[in-house]
Amino acid sequence: MTLNSRLFSSAVSRSLAVPVLAVLAALPLSAGGVSVDEAAKYLLILATSAGSEGRVACKELDMVIQLKKQEISVDAKANVAWAFTPAQTKFYLGEKKLVVCSSRKLFVDGGAIAFERINGRLTVFYNPANLEKSGIHLPDSFLRSAVKV
Repeated sequence: MTLNSRLFSSAVSRSLAVPVLAVLAALPLSAGGVSVDEAAKYLLILATSAGSEGRVACKELDMVIQLKKQEISVDAKANVAWAFTPAQTKFYLGEKKLVVCSSRKLFVDGGAIAFERINGRLTVFYNPANLEKSGIHLPDSFLRSAVKV
């Protein structure tokens, strides 16, 4: 390896390091920045509003642990479900559940509600068409406090 090739190699490495670090730093923000613990608390309120008091369907291990800590029963028969992936979202929508998601990006797969952090504040988003598909009616007071997408 010559001196010129080593210099070129290190220059390329440095030029790629900044964009890669920028992308990695942005990942928590793009995921909404809502902790599993915080989302579990809001799921309890949402489940109660949807008539599934104290019960949520969930397959995501981290959320299952947090739900149990909040004394929420993880029940496949609950009419409210937490989805973290497109596959989970589609599955729960197929079962006519109110699908609560980790991101609005899952609305295209059938998610109805999403918790995200916008400018440091927790914001609740809802998709009216997907909410209607679930067959679950949420109180108007809840819908007025959420952002319609």
